[in-house]
Amino acid sequence: MRTRGIPAIAVGLSLALAGCEGCGTDRDNLDAGVDGNHDNTFDQCGGDPASFARQAFLALDGRRPKSQAEVDVYVDLYKAAEALGDDPKETVARAIMSRPEFTERWVDVVMDALHVQRTDIQSEQGCWADPLRATVTPALATAIRDHAATQGGDGQAFTMLDLARSSLALDDLSPIYRGQLFSLVSHPIPAANVPRIDAELARRADFGETFDAGYLHRDQVCLGCHNSEASVTDNDDPALDRFWPVPGVAEKAVFGMSTGVAIERAHAVFRVDNFVDNGTSRPWGWTPSCGSFAAPASVGTDIAGIDAKLGSVTGTSSTVYDVEAALLRGFTALRGVALPGDAAISDPDTALAWLVTLKITEDVWRQATGTSLTIANYFPRNKAASDVLYALATKFAQSGYSLKTLLSAIVSTDYFNRQAPDAQCGAEPYNYPNVFDPWVIADADPKKRNNSPGDAVSAVDARTLFSATAAALDWTEAPDATRFPDAVAASCQNQSCTELQGQCTGSNRCCSSYQSLCVELPFDRAVGVFLRNSERGFRGLDFQARLAWENRYGACARPAWVTQDFIDRLIAAGAADPTATGRDVVSALKDRLIGEPMIQDGAEQDALAAVLGALDGPATALTAANLRKVCGALLESPQFLLQGIAGKGGERPKLTPAAASYEAVCGDLAATGIGVPGRAVTCAATGVTLAAARTQPVAPGSPPQRLLTLPERRLPRPGREPAPTHRM
Repeated sequence: MRTRGIPAIAVGLSLALAGCEGCGTDRDNLDAGVDGNHDNTFDQCGGDPASFARQAFLALDGRRPKSQAEVDVYVDLYKAAEALGDDPKETVARAIMSRPEFTERWVDVVMDALHVQRTDIQSEQGCWADPLRATVTPALATAIRDHAATQGGDGQAFTMLDLARSSLALDDLSPIYRGQLFSLVSHPIPAANVPRIDAELARRADFGETFDAGYLHRDQVCLGCHNSEASVTDNDDPALDRFWPVPGVAEKAVFGMSTGVAIERAHAVFRVDNFVDNGTSRPWGWTPSCGSFAAPASVGTDIAGIDAKLGSVTGTSSTVYDVEAALLRGFTALRGVALPGDAAISDPDTALAWLVTLKITEDVWRQATGTSLTIANYFPRNKAASDVLYALATKFAQSGYSLKTLLSAIVSTDYFNRQAPDAQCGAEPYNYPNVFDPWVIADADPKKRNNSPGDAVSAVDARTLFSATAAALDWTEAPDATRFPDAVAASCQNQSCTELQGQCTGSNRCCSSYQSLCVELPFDRAVGVFLRNSERGFRGLDFQARLAWENRYGACARPAWVTQDFIDRLIAAGAADPTATGRDVVSALKDRLIGEPMIQDGAEQDALAAVLGALDGPATALTAANLRKVCGALLESPQFLLQGIAGKGGERPKLTPAAASYEAVCGDLAATGIGVPGRAVTCAATGVTLAAARTQPVAPGSPPQRLLTLPERRLPRPGREPAPTHRM
């Protein structure tokens, strides 16, 4: 057993192994094999700068580059940074993260990671759907970062959406995670004809399971078989070892023992009775629609008489106010420093914050790469994955919980932007440590017991598919778009979809409610969007999901609220240029959607000609209707639905839109900045130049020079109904 210097604890055969099923039990001897680093040429098989730019755009901003010209700008920026001795990957990554799409993309990612429920009776619409602030600055997040919930914020009311945006502006995720504790417990499950104590325990169990999944990435039941000190899949022989926890032994400090505590004790802090909606206390002075609570000093003894245990929080009067204060102490202890090598963490709040840090790191890695560093037992299965998780989490904490630093580190690893398998890089096909897929060591062929670049290919998640499609086709959001798809106006409630549709078509009423509840919600559910704890979604389109995707996007039909989209403008541009051909139009479309403007002779060209007519004929012969058929096929292609291998690129298409030209993209970078302190972009006839900036960028936490003004785009927020709790 390898222990990173931490003493091992023997695991007796008397353990009830059946109780570990579902937590990653792995006892099959066929799983034995070399999990090796025997020939790590994989670190020499990175993709080129163009490939990096293409893959980084999708991972960081949720869209693909809008043209070969945009890719060329970032390739030139990469080379300019390299020439100055700067880290070219970090420079390009930070420039991409400075684009306007970044904030809203990561608001959604963080919401899903925290299990913010989007539908049904526990919907958190009241606190997450709408902002109260028209502009975003780091001020709110700074105030919350530096103060406990019992203290004031920045003097203005806010919602969790305001806080999430402010935290991203500050580039510190910790305020969101502390604030969400209160939104979480504001929506307890109802209890009818249930004894008061039973109802309270059921609500705590519900919130506790959400917290364990969204914050800790641990399960109290599984800890008995898998914890940082011991596991039933551990083995002293590295060739048989399937358990590689990161340093810290955090569970022992958080729960008092590595195997955990009674679930009721771990979840006692998620108190509802005589706390939620039982007073006027509002954390940091947030808006009343997010919920109110009893003041901490007024909370009485737990009606169930349970002594809580979570980090330093103990006692029979504990609430999420105490958990928030513990996380504040823990984040503060970790911020800017590293863990002390292999030593176990002794401070319980630091250990609690470390588990949250690991969970955030895992979530961000999975979003960016499509793969996981841990398996069903919540721990890495091999040394390579463990080392990556530990290194990234340490860097994340040292950076002050900077999402941009974490993402920059992820896209700079040797597991991002790999050469495609057909490049034949390396002495053999399978020369990667098993970070992408740890299960291949059971392969009957020993040569296939490592990963290959093909294992880096994964499905694009549903929300990213939505944003990538909209960005490519210039489709704006629907006027009544909402993050909460079952939102229904008060006057339209308790009606069936048939009745809502009739109201909309007959009297132009309830149209937004019909669209959300009867169109968007079923589609989101079908393609794997996270909606609530009981519908956590999935990544990758199976047969049924492909049918739903095709039904929505197969015709590439322009949404009703969009007057002109990329297809319309491309057809118009082709018609306006007497030298343009059908081939030029298709090249621009392929460049836009999949990053491959070239048209292959043979089957591809013949198929296109069957739909569009002769490709070498004048562009005026093409119609928008026929071009949308090609667009629909591309939206269903592996090149669009998968990530891990970038489009091959090519020559800049003749009909590249002016807004996506080299000059326009470079000019935008020069005007808005690249997010790298002390560096500024200028555009010359020879391309991008990078030099010392005349003024340093604003330091995180300082008032920004340029405020981000956000349009109101959500459905009206309903008044919050008090939690259905029993009070003395």
